[in-house]
Parts: sequence; C-alpha cells; structure tokens
Amino acid sequence: MPNLNIIKSDGRVQNFSIIKDVITLGRGQDNDVVLPDHSVSRNHANLTKTKKGYLIADLGSFNGTKVNGKSVQNTLLKDKDEIKIGVIKLTFLAKEKPAFSPTETVVLARESELEKGTTIVKASTEAGHQLDSQELLMSMGIQRTLVGKDFPKPSKEEVQTTEAETDILSLERMNKVLFVLYEISRQLHLIHDFNELLKKIMDLIFMVIDADYGFVILTGDKGKEDLAPVVVKYKGDKIKGKKQIKASRTIINRVVNDKVALLTTNAMDDSRLDQAMSLISQKIRSAVCVPLWRKDKIIGVIQLDSIRLAHQFTENDLELLKAIGCQVAMVIEQASLNEKIREEEQMRSRLERFHSPQVIEMILKGSQETKENIMEPKDQTVTILFTDIVGFTHLSEQMPPREINMLLNQFFSQMTDIIFKYDGTLDKYIGDCLMAVFGAPLEKKGDSERAIKAALEMRKKLAEMMKITDMEKKFNIRIGINTGKVVAGNIGSPNRMDYTVIGDPVNVASRLESIALPNQILIGEETYRDVKDKFKIKKVGPKKVKGKSAAINVYEVLA
Repeated sequence: MPNLNIIKSDGRVQNFSIIKDVITLGRGQDNDVVLPDHSVSRNHANLTKTKKGYLIADLGSFNGTKVNGKSVQNTLLKDKDEIKIGVIKLTFLAKEKPAFSPTETVVLARESELEKGTTIVKASTEAGHQLDSQELLMSMGIQRTLVGKDFPKPSKEEVQTTEAETDILSLERMNKVLFVLYEISRQLHLIHDFNELLKKIMDLIFMVIDADYGFVILTGDKGKEDLAPVVVKYKGDKIKGKKQIKASRTIINRVVNDKVALLTTNAMDDSRLDQAMSLISQKIRSAVCVPLWRKDKIIGVIQLDSIRLAHQFTENDLELLKAIGCQVAMVIEQASLNEKIREEEQMRSRLERFHSPQVIEMILKGSQETKENIMEPKDQTVTILFTDIVGFTHLSEQMPPREINMLLNQFFSQMTDIIFKYDGTLDKYIGDCLMAVFGAPLEKKGDSERAIKAALEMRKKLAEMMKITDMEKKFNIRIGINTGKVVAGNIGSPNRMDYTVIGDPVNVASRLESIALPNQILIGEETYRDVKDKFKIKKVGPKKVKGKSAAINVYEVLA
C-alpha cells in the first residue's frame, strides 16, 4: 500500500499508511493525518484514490499546498513526489516502503539494552546547550602522556619531542573543529531544505572524523519506538554494492533514553556489548553515537561506525561529534525559524492584495490562534460597501477596450487606496463594481464609521479625478453601505477559494448601491444606528428592493 513519509517542523518523523480511498490532512484533530503546526490550516488538503492514481487537492488553505516546489490546487501524485503543507514536508511513496531511501539501507535491529557499566560520556541538556567555543576548543586540546608507577619516566628529550608532536596534533584538531563549525553555520544560510542540511553536515563530519559509514536517525511521534533514518553516508560515498547496515537499537536507545553520548571501542571484544548482535554481524570495531537536541528534547542521533580493527574512535572524536551535535541542534532550530520567516513573507504578500498595512500588522502580530484561524469561515458583524460606475455599459460602448481597461485600473487603484486607508478589506472587483468589507478578517471598533469616511473620501476623490478627465470619459458612482452579521472566510471549491463574506446584509448593501442616484451614498438601518450622531444624514424612507419581501429603511449620508 502507498505511504506518506512526514517530517514535521520540529524534526520528528512519521510514516502514514494510506489504507482509505480518501484521507484528509490538516491541523484539526478530526483529520486522518494531523499536522499540528500553525502554518497548516485546520482542514488543509485531502488525498483521494482515483483510477489514475492518488489525487491531492488543496481545500482552500491559507498557505497553500506545494508538490515538488510548485503550488497546486489538485494534481495526481507520482512515486517519491515531495509535498509541502505549510512548513511540513511529506513524501508520497506509491509502493510500501518504511520511509525515505536511507531506510532501505539502514535496518534497525531489535536487541536488549546495554549492560550497566558501559563507558559513556554524559551529555546532558544543559551541558549540550551551554558549550561555548572556548570550552569546546579546550576539550579538543593537548592530552599529556600518562606517567605513573606502572610507566617509566621519560627523558627530558622524549618529553620535549612528545609535547611538540602533541601540540601540533592539538592545533590540527582545533583547526578541524573551527572549520566544521564555521561550515555548518555557513551552510545554514545557503541551504534551506532540512534534509539537504543534514546531508551536508554528514559530509563535513566525514571530512574531520575517519569513519567507514554513518547515519542520522530522527525520532518520530512515538519516541524510541518510531525511528527513521534520513541520511546515510559511506566512506568515499561508494554506496553501490554495499550491504544493508544493521543499526544497533541497543546503542540508539541508550543515547535517547539516558540522554548521553556513547563511545564504544573494539566493540567486537567488548563484553559489555555481548547482546548487541548487529554489532557482531556488521563486524563493528568501534562506534560513536551522540544525541541531536531541539531545545530540551532529543529528536534523533548521529552515529559513526568503524569496521577496521586498526582504527578505533577516541574520546576526541566523541567530543567533536558532540560539538557538531550541539551545532546541529542550532541548525534545526534556525532552519525552522527561517522556514517560518519565509511563510510569514508569503502570508504578507498574499494579504497585501486585500488588506491595509495596518490590518496586515494586526494579523501577523496577533495571537497564535488569530493567525491559525484568520481565514477560516466564522460569524462576524461587518460593514459592507459597494460602489459602482453609473452608466458603465454606455461608456464602454463609446471607448476602445484598452482605454476602458486603463480607466478602470486608474479608478480602482484610487478607490482601493482609500479603502486601505480606513483599514478596510478589498473583497473583490465585479466588472465596474468594487466590494469592500470593514470588520473582516478582524473586527475593530468603529467599522461602520470608517466605512462612511471611506465612502465620503471616495466621492471626493472621484470629483478631483473628473476635473482632469476628458468630457467623453467622465462618469459618476453610486455607493451602498450596510451592516450586519455574515459568514466571513475562505469560501469556494477545492479548485478555487476566495476570502469573502456571505449573508443577507451583503445582498442589502448591493441593493442599496443599485437604487442610489449618481454620487449618492445610501446606508441601511443598522449602519445608521451606529453612525447617526457622527455624520450629517437624511432619512430617505422605506424602499422596496429586489430580493426582500418587506421594504427596508434607507438613509442618505450627506457629509
């Protein structure tokens, strides 16, 4: 059966087997695949089995759905297609496979825990996150020759020679540390893909630590029982012809459970690893494994193995890999932050088409709940404004299409700027008509008042425009405004969704605009109650409008 391999924004890995004809993906707990991240809409997308294969469809999500880097409304998926939902990445696997290709190479062997007394180096959360550059370089420093009752005292010349050689080795080691840490930081700004970053980091590790192979394993939602290899590297990158790697759960579980970094030397002869059968089958002579942190939580491990009897890892190798593990933690955190920044930039770009800068800032700086639910349909009290060009049909008959287009663009540009000035939302252009909403997506005090102020300024701006317009191109406008409770949010089909408002108050606003005289501003009863003491308003009286069985009270805004 097909699978979805999911890497979440915090680095956790999840594998989901597709056993239903239709599965839903989103932030809401009622989805088949729950993706708990603010960049994901409550009901974001669905996956449907068709005769031609599996079809993924976006359900009008705010951040959209991407397949292989391209935004899609719906598309048929192919094996190993990469899907991006918010900041979460998924891979569609048409055939039954545990996860990414590394899992075809790395097999996690089930074994009992290590016996007590195994040589380990503690790597607590505090130590891992507070290791500064000076401390790291000191840990990579000179190791003096042991001298005691069982060792003869070396001569002065031998001591000087040994110290000089040790000093040179120490400097070389520290240079390697500095090089690797610098490169990891540099790659963070060059590579934005999480998996690619991990691959590059593994390449850097092999440049400074001599290993036969190594891998990165990330934990899933179920912790140690849900492990997924995401990066595998061989010495010299000669992967072809290599057998499967049987990674020891004994080592990995000890690192994850006890939050320690583990070094084993000459593992074949180490009695403390008698029950780790994968070590024997792999002929591992030495192994080093360190945790990967995200804040105070372990999300995976980096492990290096050596199968050469003459080459065994040292504590210096362990210290260096620990340091790199700490750096990877920062990389993971920064990569997540960078992704969120890019998502915010995309969100801002989309919002700028419909909202004023002030409203955009309110959305982006609002609470987490506000950001998550901003486009989802909900009941709101809003004020709706319609404005329409009087006699547009006749005007368009007298002018070439290109001139009509230029005229509309100039008119809409000026009117939209006014709407944004008063924190309104541009709902849509309908031919020569413009629809705006005040109070959605965010309600503010004085929405009705700002709608009236916008209407008055629109009328004033039109008068200024007409003074410099040729006689045959002059026109007037009508404006209708109404207030009431509507449903505001993304509304439409999976193929196309728009943010809009629906409800009877919208219909009334449209009808008020249609019965207005040239350059007249008509408002409904509820709008009048909100602003009657703030503007000069004249009662027009009850009017019968299309679609309403009873007449409605109409008022005209004079100034």
